[in-house]
Amino acid sequence: MRYLFTTSLLILYIISSANAETSKYFCTGEVNQFFISINTKKKTIITGSSNPKKYWVKDNYTFWHSASKYSVYEYTFKKSYNRLSGILKVKSHHLVTSQEEWFDYRCSITK
Repeated sequence: MRYLFTTSLLILYIISSANAETSKYFCTGEVNQFFISINTKKKTIITGSSNPKKYWVKDNYTFWHSASKYSVYEYTFKKSYNRLSGILKVKSHHLVTSQEEWFDYRCSITK
């Protein structure tokens, strides 16, 4: 009986570790909708079809940056307590005009 219990715990731990390596969220907002994939093993995040970016975490927030030809984007992703949903805030800063815009997205986890 003890062997069965230990084996069951080991299997549950392996399954939960494998699933927790990558989380994929679908985000929707007024402007557009896209997926974000968070890889906790490599500490990278992919927004839409972009290249992987390094991220950092503080408390329940995930932060990362990206850039295009004339704009810099700052991302702030706040996960819910159960990590099944979150709120993504994107700050866009245009380097030529110095114009800043904020975009808000609601995100939910997908499988």
